Amino acid sequence: MRIAGRILKQANQISMRIKWSDLKKVIGEVQLSREKYISLIREDGTILSANSRMTRSLHLSSCKENVLNLFDLLHPVNRKSFAERLTESDKKGTVSCVEAYLKNGLYHPMKWHITPMPANGESRAYLCQGYKLLDEDRTRAFYRLGEYNYQLIFDSLDAGILFQDARGEIIAANQKTAEILNISLEDLYNLTRIAIQWNKSWDIRNEQDQPVLFADTSFIKALETRKRHTEVLVIRLKNGEQRWLHLSSQPLFRDHSSIPFAVVSSITDLTLEKKLIRELKERKAVLRSFMKQTPNLAWVVDDQSNLLFASRHFYEFFGIDEINAPNKSILSLVPPAVAEALLGIHLRVLETGISEDHIQRIKWADGSDYVFHIDIFPIEGISGRKILGGHAVNLTEKFNAEKRLRETNDRLLLLSRATSDAIWEWDMQTGQIFRNEALMDLIGYHTDIPKGLSWWLRRIHPEDRNRVGDAVKQSTEEGKQSWEGEYRFKCADGEYKHMRDKGYIVYENGLPVKMIGSIQDISNFKELEKMLIEERLKRHKDVSELVIQAQEKERTQIGHELHDNVNQILSSAKLFVEMIQADAADQRLYQSKGLDYISLAIEEIRKLSKELVAPRLKENNLISCISQLLEDARMASKIDIHFIQDLSADLLSEGKKVTLFRILQEQLKNILKHSSATRVEVLLESDDQWVRMLVKDNGIGFEANHTFRGIGLSNIYERVRFYDGAADIKTAAGEGCQLIVSIPIL
Repeated sequence: MRIAGRILKQANQISMRIKWSDLKKVIGEVQLSREKYISLIREDGTILSANSRMTRSLHLSSCKENVLNLFDLLHPVNRKSFAERLTESDKKGTVSCVEAYLKNGLYHPMKWHITPMPANGESRAYLCQGYKLLDEDRTRAFYRLGEYNYQLIFDSLDAGILFQDARGEIIAANQKTAEILNISLEDLYNLTRIAIQWNKSWDIRNEQDQPVLFADTSFIKALETRKRHTEVLVIRLKNGEQRWLHLSSQPLFRDHSSIPFAVVSSITDLTLEKKLIRELKERKAVLRSFMKQTPNLAWVVDDQSNLLFASRHFYEFFGIDEINAPNKSILSLVPPAVAEALLGIHLRVLETGISEDHIQRIKWADGSDYVFHIDIFPIEGISGRKILGGHAVNLTEKFNAEKRLRETNDRLLLLSRATSDAIWEWDMQTGQIFRNEALMDLIGYHTDIPKGLSWWLRRIHPEDRNRVGDAVKQSTEEGKQSWEGEYRFKCADGEYKHMRDKGYIVYENGLPVKMIGSIQDISNFKELEKMLIEERLKRHKDVSELVIQAQEKERTQIGHELHDNVNQILSSAKLFVEMIQADAADQRLYQSKGLDYISLAIEEIRKLSKELVAPRLKENNLISCISQLLEDARMASKIDIHFIQDLSADLLSEGKKVTLFRILQEQLKNILKHSSATRVEVLLESDDQWVRMLVKDNGIGFEANHTFRGIGLSNIYERVRFYDGAADIKTAAGEGCQLIVSIPIL
């Protein structure tokens, strides 16, 4: 490139001062590398001047004596591309490169650099420099091949041609070989140590996807066996593309020698062929699978209506022998009524080349009717052969079902008009809903409304909507025959009505296609049911209050009896025991023990009677009674008890006061007995609607998931529930316990 650059620079410097003849002389006299050919040519290829290397190597006489043309020295295949590069370099004003074979006894590959020269006169000129792509050793080997006229292969065949020596190294190759391998001819010639690269770097396999070693290739076997060998190789190119190549390798011998000195291989690219074969196999497999699996009637016939192949269901439906049927006229295989229906369509499609499809009703010889959707279409055949395809879907059951459904709908329509019941019909395939006049009157809509399901669902109460939708879906998925449910529906006046809806589900081929039902307005029934529940609840409260009052009265009576009777009896017994006069020591011991036991019994009865007898909340208000209760507990247990209250006790009924007192009394008993607490907080407060009581301790607490309901806790929950209140216990092991009670004031 340095030499070429020097020539170009010299030519540009002198072109403005000397004539073309002088310029040609300069080029011819420039001393260049032995590997370089330099020439100055016109646009038509006429050689104006050439360097001595090119003149001697090509055995050219002086350009002055004989006008020579470079195009005559190029291989015919390369002349067009060389001329295109001349034009390209002229337009762009830059150097163009091209690979072309130059004839020197034999054609050998060269790389050319073309540089446009400044115009001088009527014609353009181009500086062309070229160098061989073969080293000297391979050039000599290539020349020896010429003695055996293998150059004819290079010149005439459109296949890849590859010459290799006894080591497998490339001697020569044509441009087609480089194209097949997706490599430049220059890079192909530069490949060395082929065996090592073949085994370690290249991905080359046989048709069974097994790696092929260099020693197992056809050209190596041709050298070893001295016979022609062929094989198919699968080569993965650098761009990831796979190519299938057919190689035919022939050993070459010198005169009177039995040992081959080289091998020539012809390379044919089978990639497209393999791809087409694979696609053909895939299409055949798809066609066979379609013909086997399709539930419909399918067939293919030629232009004479001879059956080529058909679907399995086609043979089964008409009772045709699948083995013997092909190549027989389809018109002779099917019933006459079917043949008559197909013949006219076949002829029209053959004539026009346009597909036709029809809904065809065909009457069998036994009087039965069949309905088919028949589709006949042309298929592109080989060598212009006309082939027809046919496809028929049996619609008989569908048509019969639709007929029955139409008859049913007609009856339902007449029935809906004749009755005052609210009736609806939902077509689950189209989503359309029919509602009779009675239903429209029920909901208050008399103008046109959307017939879809969404309009109705949007007017169902939000609390009921999902439940209704899920119930309908579950019924259809489980194959139930009916669905029934209640919900609130927003009518035209904005008010909700309670509806009882019941629908019957119609199935076809196991799938739900229609639902027919009726609606009842049960608002009055729901109102009466509500009133009845409220009345029952009121009566239950009245009864419960009477029971509680009776319990309190009974507790008070028992407390009085214990205090006034039993306690008095025991006190008298104690008095008599004390009056016993005896000198014996044992008697005095018995007397002392008896007195102790009687004292304990009296004290226990006094406690029980005090708990059983409710404080007189009318005489002593609730706060005073609670304060006294807490003070008694404080004195008995030495527990630090804090009481905070903000309560308007006058707003509470006598029963609710007693309830709050008993709940606090029960919870204090539990704390003293089980909690091991050292501190208790009691909070009592109220607002306009609720009274709330909090009892909190710092005791041992217990696990929330182990909460138990003894008699005391059950009594607390029962008392709260009676007044429509709420009770909640929050506790954890080691974190104490708190009881929260809420009771409505009214």
